[in-house]
Amino acid sequence: MIERLVIHRFRGIREGVLDELGKINFLIGPNNSGKTAILEMLYLGGTSGRPVHLILDDVPAEEGENVAFQATTSVRADFLRLEPLPRLRGRHGYNKRWADAPVSLTGEGGLEVNLATLERNTPLRVFRLGSPLPEWGLRDKTRFYKKDFGVVALFSINRQEGIPRGLTPILFGEKGIRAENSRWHYLWDPVWAYKWERRELVDHLAIWAEEGQSPASDKVLFFDFHVATEHFTAEFARWAKNLPWDWEEEVGNHLGRVFPELEGAKVRVDDAPEGQKGEAGYIRLANKGRIVIDQFGDGARHAFKVLAGLAVLCETVDEEHPGMFLWEDPELFMHPATLGRLLDTVIDMIADKPIQLFVTTQSLEVLAWLVRYLDSVTKAQANQTRVFRLSLADGMLSTRMFVGRGIGSWFRLFGDPRLSGEDEMASPLYYLLVGQEEV
Repeated sequence: MIERLVIHRFRGIREGVLDELGKINFLIGPNNSGKTAILEMLYLGGTSGRPVHLILDDVPAEEGENVAFQATTSVRADFLRLEPLPRLRGRHGYNKRWADAPVSLTGEGGLEVNLATLERNTPLRVFRLGSPLPEWGLRDKTRFYKKDFGVVALFSINRQEGIPRGLTPILFGEKGIRAENSRWHYLWDPVWAYKWERRELVDHLAIWAEEGQSPASDKVLFFDFHVATEHFTAEFARWAKNLPWDWEEEVGNHLGRVFPELEGAKVRVDDAPEGQKGEAGYIRLANKGRIVIDQFGDGARHAFKVLAGLAVLCETVDEEHPGMFLWEDPELFMHPATLGRLLDTVIDMIADKPIQLFVTTQSLEVLAWLVRYLDSVTKAQANQTRVFRLSLADGMLSTRMFVGRGIGSWFRLFGDPRLSGEDEMASPLYYLLVGQEEV
């Protein structure tokens, strides 16, 4: 699993470090503190798995040839069969495809990137992503085409020596990040780079480094509001139904645990209603016809999507191909009691699986559930959990980490851990514990 994250100029984060990440990680803090940015960063880095040759045209080697590295770029589709970069661009109100991306095809089926607006001595002003030759007799799956324009805007270098000095942010040196011991991601779409206070030549790029074991690029599940409200892609649903176990039956069992009134109901995933694209979940109760999951309400739809996606992830990971589950706002649409059962179910599902969990939340109910959960497990199990309270000022990310049961101790001694002292009146705990004394 990823143990450390060092960030250079990603979205609103100019500099930041997350140390000592655990198997289960909760990110809390005020709005605009970097919580979602970290999920998106982990998602883009995690889905970088398409092999390429990175050829640096503007950094000649001693022999006069160009510098080249083994690298990866974004896979064509993520775990849910969605395009990674377009998915995130759409989240932020941009065109899903970078319409004027400065790329062209090479004669060998590679991608040439020419950031012509930059000064000539700027690192990565011109470079190429070459397509590795396939093995004899196999179809070429790595070749680039025009459909990759505006979709590919990232490359990753994994544990390699000799990275040119100009490609290394000063922050990496200050934090002891070495290329041979970590994985570095470079994102050149300007939408993602922190836009102010440029000091280094690489400041036009969003760059981050990961220490530890990264997830397999096809085992990264990112669940957000948009996934909750959309149907599954047909590609994902058909793949899941063709796996050698009864996906729909397992989802039904998990759903019955979260919603006791649905215990024993039969789940089916089938064509979306009214001729829409994709596939939807349907529930059939005893002696009744089937009903599309959306008719049960937003909470049921949210839980169904989480459980259905995670069930597939749990069945397809192994130690050599670990997974990552990125979950934004689990409280979305959920009643507190139902939320608690959903969180219990999710934690049980990943307990013995090589899956690293990252959760962002604004919910006091989620944190209350977490305290209860940590009190119910062994100390060793509790110590796999981290809570990071984030704050962001002038682009500098600050964190306070709670390990294991430390979050419960903070709750009992100081109150709501989401807030700083000046914000305490915003917490419902204030009215419960303090406000009554003033009446």
